Formats: sequence, structure tokens, C-alpha cells
Amino acid sequence: MTAIRTTLKFAGLWLALLIGTAAAGMLIQILLHPAASAGKPDGPFDVTQALLLTTAGYAAALSLFAARLRGGFLSRATTLFVLFYVTGSLLSLIETLYFNRYIHLPMATLVETVPLGLVQALVAAPVAAVLWRGASGEAETISGLWWRIALIVPLYIVFYFGAGQFIAWQGAAVRAYYDQAAHIDRLQLAGLQVGRGLIWAGLAWMSVRRLSGPAWSRAVIIGIAFAVLMVMPLLFPNPFMPWAVRRMHFLEIATSNLLFGILASVSLLSGLKTRKA
Repeated sequence: MTAIRTTLKFAGLWLALLIGTAAAGMLIQILLHPAASAGKPDGPFDVTQALLLTTAGYAAALSLFAARLRGGFLSRATTLFVLFYVTGSLLSLIETLYFNRYIHLPMATLVETVPLGLVQALVAAPVAAVLWRGASGEAETISGLWWRIALIVPLYIVFYFGAGQFIAWQGAAVRAYYDQAAHIDRLQLAGLQVGRGLIWAGLAWMSVRRLSGPAWSRAVIIGIAFAVLMVMPLLFPNPFMPWAVRRMHFLEIATSNLLFGILASVSLLSGLKTRKA
């Protein structure tokens, strides 16, 4: 019975995400009148297939997370909204805006992503909080928080540049797409990642405190959420970034975010003042 209930809850959240994404698409069509694409979308999936896979990935990651959340409905829904919107939309948008000086996406295309991520998070967060009641108890406190944050930010920078160099940059299509990085200011890019690293550290702190269960399982759940919620949009056909480039970014981000999320969580979990099941 437990497996059946879990499957039904997952299906309910998946359906809510499909409806929310479709509603966001219609809202974008009505309010923003998207411009015609420049280029031919490519990739192994068409739009419908990518939609099904992406929302299924979101539903799986959010289901794992929501099932372990502490607190009442409002706190759980808020935590899920912040996790989903910041990880799945805001952090990617920040970096896209920076790199747009090199890849030259139409500003209208960037603007269209804002309501999409917002509507998805507004739909998914309360639905997941209703379907999964989570555990009782309040959020835990962490000792030595500031030095742990000071450790997590450079850890993120190491994973960011390491995965970029040893995974993404190994693809010839990626090197060509970014013009061999000839115009990228690495010092400036590192400064941007300090800011993003602080946001990631805040997400890890929020997640560690709000989740229940053994430390190892919390770390794995957070790593999965960090990876899945960010990479799934890369499956959509895209007229501006070829699949050969998106595929390498998918591998790069999935690997680095999973490992970073686990290690950042372990650092914070070691400072928990109390451990509740």
C-alpha cells in the first residue's frame, strides 16, 4: 500500500506540474507574444517528450524532498517554492544573463523564462506540501555556521570550474560555441560564482535544517535536488544552443551539482546541534 500511495502522490505532482507548465506557456503567449526562433531546435526529444521527462524529473526530486520536510504546511510550501524556483530558474538566469554577452540571446527569450519558472514553482510547492505531510518538529540549528558557509562557497567554485574544465570543455562543440573562451574574463566569472555560491550555500543551509532523517540520506536528497532541478530544462529543443552543447552542460551540471550538494550538506550536517529523526 505504501508503494501505491507513493506512486499516486508522484503522479499527482507530475500532473500538477504538467498543468502548471502548460498554463505558464499560455500566459507567456498571451502577455509576452514570444518572438520567432532564430535557428532550428534540435535534440533527442521533441517538445512533448521533453515536457513529460522534465516535469517527471521535477516531480521525482520534489517528492523525495517533500517526504522528509519538517513543519506545518506553510513552512513546507515556502521551502519547496524557494528550492524549486531558485535552483530551477533564478540561478540559471543569473548565469545566462552574464554569458549572454557572448551567446547573444534575444532579451525577450530571457524574459519569457521568468514567468515559466515562477508559475511552475507556485503550482508545485503547495501541491507537494499537501501530498507529503513530512515529519513533525522544528528546523534544527547549526553551530559554526559562518565558517561552514565560508568553506562551502569556495567548494562550489572548485566544482564549478573543475566540471567546466574536465567535462563541458572536453566537447569541441562547447569550445566552439563559446569561441574558445577567448573573451571570457575568468576573474570576473569567478566573482560571479562567489555570489552564486552564497546562494547555493543558503539553499543547502535551508535544506539541511528543514529535512529529517539520517544525515547521509539528507545529503543525498539535497544533492539530487540540486542536480535534477537545474539540468532538466536542457532537454528541451532549443534554437539558440545546439544539443551537442546542451548535452555536455547536462553532464557537467548534473555531476558537479550532485557532488557539491552532498559535500556542502555533509559540512552543515556535521554542525547540527540536535539530530531528530
